[in-house]
Order: sequence, then C-alpha cells, then structure tokens
Amino acid sequence: MKKVLILSGPTHEYFDPVRFIGNASSGKMGKALAEEALKRGMEVEFISGPVPECNLPQCGSGIPAAGHAAGSRVHTEADLRIQKVVSAEEMLAAARKKFSAADLIIFAAAVADFQPLEKSDEKFPKLGTNLTIELKPTPDIAATLCADKRKDQVAIGFALQTHDGEAKAREKLVSKNLDGIVLNTPATLGAENGLFTWIDVQGLEDWGSLNKSACAKRIFNKFE
Repeated sequence: MKKVLILSGPTHEYFDPVRFIGNASSGKMGKALAEEALKRGMEVEFISGPVPECNLPQCGSGIPAAGHAAGSRVHTEADLRIQKVVSAEEMLAAARKKFSAADLIIFAAAVADFQPLEKSDEKFPKLGTNLTIELKPTPDIAATLCADKRKDQVAIGFALQTHDGEAKAREKLVSKNLDGIVLNTPATLGAENGLFTWIDVQGLEDWGSLNKSACAKRIFNKFE
C-alpha cells in the first residue's frame, strides 16, 4: 500500500494569546486530496493547520477503496491518521516524523510566510495608536524536507500567486526540489473551485476551472 503525506490548511502565527498572523486557507484542497488518496487504496498521513472539522477528510462509506464497490465501508482509522497543528514550526516538526516513510508528499498547506519575532504572554491592549510588530520568516517546510528527498519519493507543491504565476511557480519547483507544482490564484481560497495549472520539468498543462476533487484526481493521475 502506498503511503501519502499531505500537509493542509493555514498556519496561525500568534503574537499574543488571542491574535495571530495567518491567511484564508480553508483546508478544502487538502481534504479533497486525502479523500482521493483513500479512494485509491493509499494510506494517508494528514497534517492540518486550524480548519473547521467539516474541512478535514473523512473515513467511511462515502470513500470506497480501489477495487471495492461504492458504499462499502472499507476504510478504518488505520487508513487515515490526522494530526492537528497550529504554527509553521509545529507543522514542520510533525512532518519531519512522517516524511521518510511517505512515497508521495503533497504540500497543500498555505503556510504563513512570517511569524512574530517575539510572542507576548499577555493580550496587547487596544490603545488607539499604531502598533509595530517585528516579524521573521517562518521555516520553508517544503524546501527543508525535500532537501533530503530520496529518488523514490515524489513531492508535489502548490503555488498561489497574484502575478507572474508561471515564473514564480517554476522558481519554487526548483528551489524546493519538487517533482510538480500546481499553480492557482487567491480566488481559490475557501472556494469549491479554482483555476489550476500543472507545471513540471516537462512543461505546463492548463487545467482551467475545476472543483477541488477534480483537481485532486488529476494530481494523482500523474503518478499512477
């Protein structure tokens, strides 16, 4: 049975006990990827930042494994293991433990690019004046893990860009040592559909507008 590691959702980088830096990632793409992997009979390790429970993948009768009739309850908790994290550093630490055992790794998480240099133990009061918070980069999870990627492992990333999408996605493909990358736009955040483009060293495929389940199918089809 192939093993897939999927990173999903946003990260929240707290600067006091109640406030954080993050983004609008819903985790829906990660959920679609995990459920497609289950349908194909894969074992799924799923690491998610903070998302609603409804946006986490489900085991059960709606997801028959390959070779089984639809509606048959063939998946158990052993097929899908979900680990919840909050920050980029927590996500990296959790993924490190799972990385070497994975055949396929999909970096679908929208990790915050920055975290506060210092975190306050107390809530900042509202003073009615400007507040300056010094930030530092979060760890680059894909680049860190894929620096040690074996030849028998496949790693797929996502690139959400507002401009120069293809050029920036190709930069990430190389710098993060990925085997393929899916380019999309901010309109995809929280939505059921998106505009997706597949990019790898062989070229580019414009997949156009797809729902996230259809996008997940196309990604897995690349490596069957």
